[in-house]
Formats: sequence, C-alpha cells, structure tokens
Amino acid sequence: MRLTHSALLAASALTLFLGAAQAATLRVGIQDDPDALDPATSGTYTGRFVFASLCDKLVDISPDLKIAPQLAESWEWDKDGKGITFTLRKNVKFHDGTSVDAEAVKFNIERMKTMPDSKRKAELAPVSGVEALAADKVHFTLSEPFVPLLANLSDRAGMMVSPKAAKEKGADFGAAPVCAGPYEFVERKSRDLIRVKKFADYWNASQIGYDEVVYNYIGDSTVRLSRVRAGDLDIAERIAPTDLKTVREDSNLALHSAPGLAVSHFMVNVGNGTKADTPLGRDAKLRQAFELSIDRNVINRVAFNGEFLADNQMIPPSSPFYSKAHPAPARDVKKAKELIAAAGQTKVPIELTYENSLADSRVAQIIQSMAAEAGFEVKLLPLETTSAIERYLNGNFEAYIGNWSGRADPDPTLVAFFGCSGAQNVNKYCNKELDAVLIQARAESDEAKRKALYEKATGIYLTDLPSIPLYHPNWFFAARKAVTGVKIYPDGLLRLTGLKPGA
Repeated sequence: MRLTHSALLAASALTLFLGAAQAATLRVGIQDDPDALDPATSGTYTGRFVFASLCDKLVDISPDLKIAPQLAESWEWDKDGKGITFTLRKNVKFHDGTSVDAEAVKFNIERMKTMPDSKRKAELAPVSGVEALAADKVHFTLSEPFVPLLANLSDRAGMMVSPKAAKEKGADFGAAPVCAGPYEFVERKSRDLIRVKKFADYWNASQIGYDEVVYNYIGDSTVRLSRVRAGDLDIAERIAPTDLKTVREDSNLALHSAPGLAVSHFMVNVGNGTKADTPLGRDAKLRQAFELSIDRNVINRVAFNGEFLADNQMIPPSSPFYSKAHPAPARDVKKAKELIAAAGQTKVPIELTYENSLADSRVAQIIQSMAAEAGFEVKLLPLETTSAIERYLNGNFEAYIGNWSGRADPDPTLVAFFGCSGAQNVNKYCNKELDAVLIQARAESDEAKRKALYEKATGIYLTDLPSIPLYHPNWFFAARKAVTGVKIYPDGLLRLTGLKPGA
C-alpha cells in the first residue's frame, strides 16, 4: 500500500503532535526571584523552593518533621555524639555525569565551610573534619555533640553540588548550578523565569512525572492565582488567605495546604548602632507594653481571614519543642499604659520598617492602629523588597517586620535570632544566660531534657522580647486539578517526586 504525499505529511504531523503531548511541562508561579542558585551562598526562601528540583540533600524531612533518607540511605552516630557516619546511595550521578560519592560529600562540606561568602558556615560550624571511609561511606567528626546537624543537612547545608563543576565555574557556579536532583538547570531570565529539565539518570527518575519545570516569577499573589485559573500556570505557591474562597469555589482548581514552620515577628533593634537608641530598644518593659497593646487574633482575622495561626513564639505548635507553658497574653491596653507610665513615658515613638508587600502592609497598619491606643506612635516606613532587606541586614531600623521560613529543628531559628553571634541577630540582642541554654540544648540528645531546655529558653526571650512573634503562616497552593500527587510539607517547598500530569 502506497501513501500519498499528503498522507505522509499528515502522519508526520501526528507523530510530532504525539511527541509534544508526551513532553509535559509543569508551570509554577513563585512569589520572589531567587538569589544565586548556589546552596553555599543562597539566602532566600525562594532559592530553597527552586533547589527542590535541582539539588538533592544528604537527608530530607518527612511531613511529620522526621529526618528521612535522600542521598544518604542511612546514618549512625558515634557513641560519644561527636561524629556521624553516612552510608550513601550507590550509583548516583550529578547532572554532569560525575559520581555522588564520599569524596564529593567531603568536597561539598569543606567548600561550604571555607568559601568566603558561604552562608552555611554557622550551620556546619561543629563539623571539624570529613573523611571518606569508602566510596559509599563518609564520616563527619564534630568538635562537640551537635544534635541539630541532621536538620541542618536537610536544607542547603546538605545539598550536594558537582565538585568538577564547582571548580570549573568558580564564582559563576550559581548562574548555572550542577547538582544531583531530579531536574537539571537549563536557563534563567532575571525577574522572569527559571527552566529545568528532567535528569534522565536521576536515581529516582521513575517517580518524576514531568519532563520540565518552568518557575515563573509573579510577585502578586492574586495575579498568580488568576493565571492558574486561566490555565497559564499549573500551580502557584503562597496564595493569599483572602483569595482562598476563590480557589475553593473553582471546580477546575484544587487547594493544597499545610501548617507552616514560618514565623512573622516584630523585631526591635536593641543594640545595633544609633537605631537602637529608642525607648523601645532600651527598655524590655516597654516592649512588653507594646506586646500587650496588640491583639494577634485581630491581626490574623483582619489581615488573613483567620487562616493563619496567631502565636507568640518563634517555634510553631507543630514542633515537639513548642512551649505550652507560655501562651500568648491577651491584649491589655490598660496594663500597657501602666508599664509606659512606670517607664516615665507618655508617648513612645517607633519607626517600623517593612517590605511593601500586601501582607506586611496590612499587618503594619493594624499594629499602628492598635498600639496607638496605648500610647505608641508608630511611624510606618514601607520599602521595596531589596531596600528593606538591605536595611534589615545592616541593622538600619528601629523596628522591622521579619518573615522567617522556619526549620524542622528549633536550633537554627533560636540560635540564628537570639544567639549572641546568631546569623540573623541583626538587632544585636545578647543574653548570656539564654546563649548558654541554647548551646546546651544543641548538645542534648535526650528529647525530654532538650525540651526542658527550650522551655527555659522560651521564658527568657519572651521576657526580654527583642522580637515579638505575631503569627505562623500556613502554606496555601492553588493547582489545576490535572496536577496529581501534590503534597505540601511544613517547610512549604514544592517537592517534584510523585507529581504527575493528569489526563
């Protein structure tokens, strides 16, 4: 049987169509444009979000915050708690075809500890040495027992990059990263998109359902949602609580959510330069008065339709180390005024800096209104994100609305913000007693004893109030119903394993 020229063209077109149909692309709307895509230097939450596709870690977390295997199949602590041995998965490849072995792990840890601009130094500080025992076994020696190590390795400190690529690319590595995740880097257009494609030799490739993923930067939550509804995106992160009704009523969409580890807090500059020389910066009693002047439940209800969790602690209630002995105080304007008067004040001025986002702007305005009733004169200073973060990092603020994505273990949060030399301690708070408790807690392997130490730590920082926690956001994702297998973890990162396009 002979085919005509027209039939051949039609058959060719059908083949191309079927091939295109099989090449499934997941289009993801993200809120922010990440910084450099190098796990050693990355400092943004959205960077972590994108890394979930690119860079596997030694370990991960489970939905209930347990440590789970990833590149490491198993691990065993030394009896004295000052060392740990990881057994790695065999035959795992980086995107450039080189092996993920013990020598590669050794290279990565040493790179993160020694790179001048590495942000992982504090997370890996107790690691004093790394030894490759065999191709699939690597031992970490610690200078002291450090229980949070596994939790730290479940984040960027545990992400493995290709030693070959890191050496060749040098300072430019973050522009085109080479890791060992389910997808490999293709391209990035600043403030537009990041494109990755499925890595054929990924160790768990059978569970990866999309051929490529495109992360689209769309800063406005409502715009992200509208593009999901229109079919321009398949899934979007951080949907605003005020838009959840729209998602729930759209038959083409599914709402995916999880309680979060994140915290939003009102940070007060207590020791960083001239900006700390304010009544609120100098006097913990005035900070206590400020806390009493606000109602966290009102903030949650008015700004977030009651969809978040109003709370007074940096650690969320989902953590086993959350302190039930320190509930959030009810609003008490009368007592707040009494504390202000006892401090010899009548009107207390404070300038509040924050990123000019919809959520932070609402929170700032609500705080300004409530605090005024007690005698606090809150001047609002909204800034574009880059400018706000620059001021934050330099301690150039009197008060600041901080948003921290949280971690599975309390140590990276509490030490970062309240440790005297903490990486996020930009307001220069230092309480030697609290510092000692936090150091003791990171060395305590008995969970009950560790919980008691964090109970004590909570009491100290809630008395000093260098930062006033306000609420814990919950994670909300909107997705087309055709996207199956979506599972949101408490860290809010979109994991690609198990995601598949529907019919």
